[in-house]
Amino acid sequence: MLRCHLSRGCLRSWLVTGLVLTVCTGTPRILAAALVTQEEINSVRVYKKMANATVLIASAYVSAHHIAQASGKGIGSGVLIDEQGSIVTNAHVVEGASNITVTLHDGTRLPAELIGTDPQSDVALLHVTLPKGQHAPAQLGDSDKLEIGQKVLAIGHPFGLGYAFSTGIVSGFGKLLEIKQEVFQERVIQTTTPINPGNSGGPLVDSEDRVVGINSAILMGAQNIGFAIPINTVKSIVTELRMNGRVIRPWLGIKGKFVTDEVRNLIALPLVSGLLIIDVEDGSPAQTIGLRAGELDVTIEGEPWVLGGDILVAVNGEDVKTSEQYAKVVRQLKPKQSIDLTLFRDGTRRTLNVTLGERPTPPSPPQHPKIEVPSRGSTGIGVCSILTRSERRERGARSRYIRRGGGGSSDVQEAFRRLMSLP
Repeated sequence: MLRCHLSRGCLRSWLVTGLVLTVCTGTPRILAAALVTQEEINSVRVYKKMANATVLIASAYVSAHHIAQASGKGIGSGVLIDEQGSIVTNAHVVEGASNITVTLHDGTRLPAELIGTDPQSDVALLHVTLPKGQHAPAQLGDSDKLEIGQKVLAIGHPFGLGYAFSTGIVSGFGKLLEIKQEVFQERVIQTTTPINPGNSGGPLVDSEDRVVGINSAILMGAQNIGFAIPINTVKSIVTELRMNGRVIRPWLGIKGKFVTDEVRNLIALPLVSGLLIIDVEDGSPAQTIGLRAGELDVTIEGEPWVLGGDILVAVNGEDVKTSEQYAKVVRQLKPKQSIDLTLFRDGTRRTLNVTLGERPTPPSPPQHPKIEVPSRGSTGIGVCSILTRSERRERGARSRYIRRGGGGSSDVQEAFRRLMSLP
């Protein structure tokens, strides 16, 4: 066995020499390796450009009674979309707020005006008067061209800790169904990009610094499963918010679930592919023409169903047997339009004519008069929402499946409660 013996003095000299060599030879390599790949260089470029178009949004909620209900603040993010001061964010970030304050990248704080909000799509439009200077808005991309596996990047203010940048990929496209509000959307962007409370309303961008989505929600209990509203959807919503302050949609007044092959094979009832109606809203056009909702409550493989109702299979001759088909048809409809519905009832098909109404606007949380709320002078954790005990319980119940990425005391329905295409 070969033993190496070093005296204490020799050992000290050897260690000092090693440290000197490490400092002298290692530091240049570390500095040189800081940005060694084109991907890293591009990510830094995207951040520097997009950070200037990303803003912090603080929503103040002032209680009419300081004992019965606590006042507080909610935080979120937003993106500047034009040089006139238009800012897009999530509806749940600003819903019911008494005051909205926007902080630009350079630290400038500006009061914001709420132009309009659409709880169904979770999109809101704000306006600020920009000070003189360079304020480059974000470039909006085309979300229809996104591919699974494509790199995307998110910018926002998680927990109000300041600008943060995260990367990931498009991991899928979630198909949505919200039974409670008769809401059907073709898809949302599913991403592995880390999103946290405070990221809501911030941009999801591609490698060419084009905004392809607005970050909105995360799947609770999962790791790196977040959702963003496609920017093409946001564009159409913003256009209507500018014109009307709200989105005008046709209203039939039914809620339901699409019949799956599994249900058809398990249930000894006459079923066909289509939208199984589980509820008909009072005073709706659907109630007027006598559409029937189901009455038989059953649970199939852990999922609740209500059987026995009409099944909607076509609108104006176009099939609506899937959420994609339904969304495509609904986009073509307008309030006061007369349409033909093809139904499956009692084992036979029949056609009914109905005139659509205008979808009622869901009630908003009470908004108290605007009151000047003193700033805490910081955008740290202290600006997170302050909720009453009952509000915390209510929010916890609503957020069992999906948690919004932003803070704020709001009562927006969970547009992401029923994700139909999760991996």
